[in-house]
Amino acid sequence: MSKRLGRGLDLFLSEPSEEQLFRSAVELEENGEWLMAFHLYMMVINMSGPHKVKALNNAAAILAEHGFVDKAIEFLKEALSIDPSNEQIKENLKALKEER
Repeated sequence: MSKRLGRGLDLFLSEPSEEQLFRSAVELEENGEWLMAFHLYMMVINMSGPHKVKALNNAAAILAEHGFVDKAIEFLKEALSIDPSNEQIKENLKALKEER
């Protein structure tokens, strides 16, 4: 008799695509499961694929919301180094710098 693993654990034990991880992270964040979402965003960031910039931005938002503003700024700067024309990231970075 097999037991189902905890929510999301199957994601870690399989080899999900970057897109699957990103979509799962967004869903978790929307459901208030920010710690698990942050972990998945970090997995996406380490994959260095097309969702990296969005994952950096979203992870930065989680960090900022929980008081880690300096680390959030680092994430946004990294995202801007990859996509210097991204207006959303520029706005987020400006807002965080003003918040400090």
